[in-house]
Amino acid sequence: MRKLLIFIILFSFSHPSLLVASGSVKRAPKATSGAYILCASELDKVLVLNAQKEIIREIEADNTYDACKLKGGNILFAYHRGVKIITPSDEIVFNYQSESEIFACQPIERNRILIGECSAGRLIEVNRKGEILKEIPLRFEIGGHKCMRNARKLKNGNYLVSHYGDKTVREYDSNGVVIREFVRPNNVYAAQRLKNGNTVISDKLSLSVYDKNGTLIWEFNTKDYPELGVNHLAGFRYLPNDEIVVCNWLGHKPFKKGVPVFKINLDKKIIWKFNNAEQTYSCTNIQVL
Repeated sequence: MRKLLIFIILFSFSHPSLLVASGSVKRAPKATSGAYILCASELDKVLVLNAQKEIIREIEADNTYDACKLKGGNILFAYHRGVKIITPSDEIVFNYQSESEIFACQPIERNRILIGECSAGRLIEVNRKGEILKEIPLRFEIGGHKCMRNARKLKNGNYLVSHYGDKTVREYDSNGVVIREFVRPNNVYAAQRLKNGNTVISDKLSLSVYDKNGTLIWEFNTKDYPELGVNHLAGFRYLPNDEIVVCNWLGHKPFKKGVPVFKINLDKKIIWKFNNAEQTYSCTNIQVL
């Protein structure tokens, strides 16, 4: 029995990812590689950064606002009026073209791609041939260029859409019915649903977290860190360790001074700041790899 107890203690210390609490085993948050994919809209590029935040790849992408790395290494990204998938060798293997501005794209189930057509006021799901398989007409008051920014399909089949002009994040069910709204004081840019049911939202001047009942439980705004030079908070990633990597879009030319990307925790402590504003001044979205 004593030998077994010693073995359990040694095993626990040698495997810090297993944290024992209240008689149950809780796994530590999944680690990230420290690499990043950035959308730089005014540069017309998708940028790939290594763990040292050095640019190691540049992909031409006209007015890009959304991107992510797929399994296998290909990169999916939205450009001004389309969505592409490009291989590590720069071969274009998918190219959906539209008459509408596009601000959002997301790989979803059954090898489909969710696309947010802003000026058309709709979400569509397409296959890898670019064929439209599903369409969700959106509900909004202010359309056109300001209709929407980021959009995401949730695991339950619903959709979270950031209606920029309406200053409202709307949740649609799978049939396109609005079932929930989060109204903010400024133009909203992106929203992320967490595993615990909370919803994180970025608007022009703040980050906010709502619980599953729709109650505001946390907020960060420009008054907390005026030295960041917040112009317009844009895309972000809420990480499993409760830290948030945030893009601060510095505007159209002439660009404003500020920190283009930073990481913050729920204690409102700045973990790091990425100050390479010359190369990434127009960050609109980010993926943490």
